[in-house]
Amino acid sequence: MPSIGPNDGPVAVTGAAGYIGSHIVLTLVKHGYQVRACVRDASRLSNVAHLNLMNSIGPGSVSLHSCDMTIAGIYDEVFKGCVGIFHAAAEMGNLAGSTPQKVYDGGILATQMLMESIKKAGTVKRLVYTSSFAAVSNPHNNEPFTEESWADMNQDMRPPEKAWTMEVVAKDREIAYAMTKVDSERFVYKEAQENNFEAFGVCPCHVIGPLLSKTHMRPWTWQTRVGDMMAGYGHPRMFWNITDVRDVAEAQRLIAECSENSNGDRYNLCAKDESGTLTQPEVQAHLQKLYPGVGVAGNWRDGNFRQGPIAFLQKAITQLGLKPHTVEQTLKDNVDSIVAWGLIETREGVENWQREGNDLGLSSKWSPYEYPALSPAQRE
Repeated sequence: MPSIGPNDGPVAVTGAAGYIGSHIVLTLVKHGYQVRACVRDASRLSNVAHLNLMNSIGPGSVSLHSCDMTIAGIYDEVFKGCVGIFHAAAEMGNLAGSTPQKVYDGGILATQMLMESIKKAGTVKRLVYTSSFAAVSNPHNNEPFTEESWADMNQDMRPPEKAWTMEVVAKDREIAYAMTKVDSERFVYKEAQENNFEAFGVCPCHVIGPLLSKTHMRPWTWQTRVGDMMAGYGHPRMFWNITDVRDVAEAQRLIAECSENSNGDRYNLCAKDESGTLTQPEVQAHLQKLYPGVGVAGNWRDGNFRQGPIAFLQKAITQLGLKPHTVEQTLKDNVDSIVAWGLIETREGVENWQREGNDLGLSSKWSPYEYPALSPAQRE
């Protein structure tokens, strides 16, 4: 099946108002695609204003479509005539009313319904599915993870309370999320093979970088944890494997346009090298260098770190030609966007840094168009 490009026809992005989905829309618009952005409620300005504004930067365009992924057939009309689908919609379990079972169903059942709409359209050549590194990493594997790694390997080594069963899914969000990503990935590859199109999986690790909307600062997300640290709130000790949200989005466009890949190819989106695999105190130290004079939080308890997950960005660079951001630029643009959106208290140290610069010589590159110039009503 041939690759696709902006002149081949429209594409659709599900979960388009979300953190990763918004960046997918942005890179597609910047490269000339006609994008049908599928969101939960297209009339809710606070969630979609930033998508509408992308029409002003071109050369592509965005149209908004209300699509609840839990409703069968909801994508039927939107997908008609589309040559590519970028499926970023997911139930993360970090919103009110979510349960582990809803997390699992929001993956596999919603993906099954999405696939029916793709088959009805009959025009789709490529599906790029946003999976997760949760579908790759396995706590019982001590070797670096690659695209050949699957999270359900060595299941016999798991304790009963972490077994991959539907009984555990009903009460454990972590297992529910990993299981639904593995099951959904394998499902889309099988369906694509049987229905004459190609599907690809993107498995991001700890995604941070610029927020394109206030709504992108949500509980349990990595970009929010960066903001927490800048605001003086610590977290339990963690090991970070950092990837830039812009790299995750750009990789998806490159996958759709690549002529050297084929159905079932997976792409781990993770640290480009050891510079992006950091303990939380090391992340804290980076932020302190970027924002001297600001009291940056770190761990709220001491102890040993589990050194993992260990994986490095290779395939996306060698096959797709992706040029990843540095971890310093990613951290800086994450913080600068949070400050610009007024999501954390603007401290004197941050203001001084933005006014005078810093010893690393980095400038802010987070804004694709001048968000600070928007009126308060637009920014809401």
